[in-house]
Amino acid sequence: MHLAYFDETGIDGYSSVAMFGALIVPTGTFGPASVMHHNAIRQILPTGDLDDFQEFHASALYLGKEPFQGIDEQKRFMAILTLMAAVRAENMTFIYAAIDRGKFATTHPSPFGAIKPLHAAFHMCLLGIEDWATENHSRPDNPPDTKVLDWQDTYLCILDDCKDKNLKNEYRKTYRSLRRKHPFAASPNNRLWHAHDDMFFADSTDSLGLQIADLCNYFVRRHLEGIAEKDGVLHLEGIAKKNAFYELISPQVICAKPSPEWRQYGHLFRNHEDLPTDGSELAVS
Repeated sequence: MHLAYFDETGIDGYSSVAMFGALIVPTGTFGPASVMHHNAIRQILPTGDLDDFQEFHASALYLGKEPFQGIDEQKRFMAILTLMAAVRAENMTFIYAAIDRGKFATTHPSPFGAIKPLHAAFHMCLLGIEDWATENHSRPDNPPDTKVLDWQDTYLCILDDCKDKNLKNEYRKTYRSLRRKHPFAASPNNRLWHAHDDMFFADSTDSLGLQIADLCNYFVRRHLEGIAEKDGVLHLEGIAKKNAFYELISPQVICAKPSPEWRQYGHLFRNHEDLPTDGSELAVS
């Protein structure tokens, strides 16, 4: 079973997009990712007690804010590099849906009846994962317009826990609207055929998957908003200086484009495939 770790970003009131991203950790890759997570912690705490470490939070780690304030920038960046390298080395997939806040606000009625743009992004991200799972076992001889199931591609959705019960209920409502409790009992609206029977919430302090998903979300969102990384973040052969961390995982980044939603609402979402790849139009921040 694949693990799909979800994280939201763009909720600070300043971002132009509201985004949900999911890091897919395939069967057999969690162990190597755990080793890389341990190595990243050792970049921050070379000799300290591992139990003293709480969690990696993308913006704080990158910008040197608490609890990483005072830690040498190069050590912080090496920790990020180690975690992002795990995504690349284990060929993990990162699927996202990033909705433009401004366009969402002027669209009536709202896509999918979403209360907030983040809910629309979650809807699209869920369907994007299902498309990915189906594509894993797609073959040229598959009948057209037919859903071919392979239980090897079942995935479990894990979200970052929060205290907002109403928000959690909205996410559950969205999930249940796409994944019926009894999909084989004449449920015509079931669309998440490879999804586990329920989604779960986990504490990010205890979940390396959520922490790495947070990092992926952070750098993909910055790229979508045209915010480049610092000049000379890393000097890696073949990686652009202005968006080094993003470029490290870019081959595994997928914009969710489920049908028919993308045909109807695709203009409301950001797509990294529409942006320049050389960082020439990015503003360093």
